[in-house]
Amino acid sequence: MKELWLKQLSNNINNNIDLMKITKIKKTDSNQFLYKKNNIPFNVKIPLTFIKKIKKKNSKDPILLQFIFNKKELVKCKKYNSNPLNEKFIIPGMIHKYKNRVLILLTGICAVHCRYCFRKNTKQINSIKIRDWHKIINYIKKKLEINEIIFSGGDPLVLNDHKINTFINDIKKISHIKILRIHTRIISIIPQRISINLLKIFSKCKFNIVIVTHINHPNEISNTLYEKINSLKELGITILNQSVLLKDINDHHEILIKLSNNLFNIGIIPYYLHLLDKIEGSKHFNVSVNKAKKIMKKISSSLSGFLVPRLTKESYGGKNKKFIF
Repeated sequence: MKELWLKQLSNNINNNIDLMKITKIKKTDSNQFLYKKNNIPFNVKIPLTFIKKIKKKNSKDPILLQFIFNKKELVKCKKYNSNPLNEKFIIPGMIHKYKNRVLILLTGICAVHCRYCFRKNTKQINSIKIRDWHKIINYIKKKLEINEIIFSGGDPLVLNDHKINTFINDIKKISHIKILRIHTRIISIIPQRISINLLKIFSKCKFNIVIVTHINHPNEISNTLYEKINSLKELGITILNQSVLLKDINDHHEILIKLSNNLFNIGIIPYYLHLLDKIEGSKHFNVSVNKAKKIMKKISSSLSGFLVPRLTKESYGGKNKKFIF
């Protein structure tokens, strides 16, 4: 029998027309979203269960705006390109940017398509090829300075438990790996992804597990997510959150203060607040550095230090993140 989370993952909306119908967007508010159903660069994708979090008849809903195609995506800007971080792969699927850790893109598939995604051009990649995985494992075995592996994508947790278990079992055999970090958004989109079987897989790991969620707005947090975060924390898993600062979505100190508090209340530590990576078609999401700093000052004066995420920025070809605040 197909697991609940897999059913939810496959039951999604993949175009603006249907998304506007189900969220009951008024015709007077729909012009910015109208476009030919099958002719949208980087297709729309959002599970029906998550659409329930979108307030009906509200074309400015902060969840809706993250996932619905906007005509502004077609505007060409010189400083926005198809690979804003100039990511380079040593082996297909693997980036070794920092000395002590490697990042592995297990898949290009996600549960949702964020319109500002800096890896939107990798979305058609399926699971990493077996021959490349073997090359990656052999590479890591020879590099004793690597003590952390990061699973990313796409979203690594869209893969089934069998594949996740296979990847983790191969890593277990490498004695100098101490940390496995998993970057995922599906946990907040479809919390049921944290299944009993996945928890069993995590419980058998000898290394520390860190899960980094991607939640941008307090409206994305649910009671079901709280329950699943609890089940992860019972295994001793560290859970952090990364957000992206997005114009007209979360670019206000009160929203981000509420987000930090709500995250902490369910057991997640606010980690990073990213300035937008300048992927083509995303300029309308951009928040200036000056505005971001002003927001951070207000946040830091209202929250305990451990609840204030670090404002960070990545640059084209940069070797390290730049901390702005």
